[in-house]
Amino acid sequence: MRILVVTSITPFPADSGTRIRLAQVIGVLRRRHDVAVLSLEATDVAAASAALGVPVSQHRAQARRGLRPVAFAPATTAAVWRAAGEWKAHALHLQGTSGAAAALPPASSFVAAVIDDACVYHVSYRRQAQLATTWAGRARGRLRAWRLQRFEAGLARRATAAVAVSEDEARVMRRLAPATPVVVAPNGVDVDAIKPTRPGDAVLFVGLLSYAPNRDAMEWFAREVLPGLGPATPPVLVAGREPGPTLQAAARAHPALQLLGFVPDLAPLYARAGVFVNPMRGGGGTRLKMLGAMAAGKAVVSTTVGAEGLAVTPGRDVVLADTAAAFAAAIRALLADRERAARLGRAARALVESRYRWEACLRPLDDLYAGLAR
Repeated sequence: MRILVVTSITPFPADSGTRIRLAQVIGVLRRRHDVAVLSLEATDVAAASAALGVPVSQHRAQARRGLRPVAFAPATTAAVWRAAGEWKAHALHLQGTSGAAAALPPASSFVAAVIDDACVYHVSYRRQAQLATTWAGRARGRLRAWRLQRFEAGLARRATAAVAVSEDEARVMRRLAPATPVVVAPNGVDVDAIKPTRPGDAVLFVGLLSYAPNRDAMEWFAREVLPGLGPATPPVLVAGREPGPTLQAAARAHPALQLLGFVPDLAPLYARAGVFVNPMRGGGGTRLKMLGAMAAGKAVVSTTVGAEGLAVTPGRDVVLADTAAAFAAAIRALLADRERAARLGRAARALVESRYRWEACLRPLDDLYAGLAR
């Protein structure tokens, strides 16, 4: 089967959750199928092709103003279908709502359209609206989420199939488009590439800080949780690009808060970490940052939102805390009791080894395309 992967986010380098998943998806699909990639974001085509092992082309997407929450100029959609024709594609693998929006407008009875990790972004928008500090902001956010939900429902109904990263999001997709088949292919982690280590004495967060829910999480942590860690505040290591002025100001005010920028090799940071924190209040999907920390054998303190979609057991392989006081208390307790932190880390590592290896997580996607090929 010949598959064209269409993505609005360049698949290389794999330095964010979406890009890591995309690279893994491409790796799985290319085992059985002929795969090519069309990036709607500028990328180093030669480097991406070499890294992914498939042909990569690019067409910089042109946004289009209009009533739709996500809209592209006709030239962008034409470029997608031109690439599909040149590749003689039997199927389009569309990454996210943006990938689907760029490709789905022309009806085609000859090319299957599979939307991966999409049609639930309105859930993240709804959460963002709830976090707004003014009535007007909440009202605007709810309207934006409602419009996006209607738009995503239309995309999902026109797809051949949809892929969810958790059972929670699969239920959302099925409500939006009851007639569209939905398979669950969770996010995973390269367990063998991450060596577990004993608890250190630092607090660690990893995440792309230009992503609004990650930035909100760490701004909330700096504002509400950090003061509760007490006078002997441990080092708080934050690995991620583009922290923004609020976090930068917090780092100047709290010497323990260290903004490290993008860190290509996380192993030394995992080795220093006694606790990994995941203070997410918004966003969606399942967090690859959390799976990576669990693979490293780290004790994780997360909000309930941050851990959603993962088969964790609170108290056994993760600690859940949803208030600033509870979050700070959980961190203090784990730093003070390294044996308990080590037990949590071992249980977390065992969980990802048994359930969250990429090859097992993406097997349903492989099976979906095998069925389409038949």
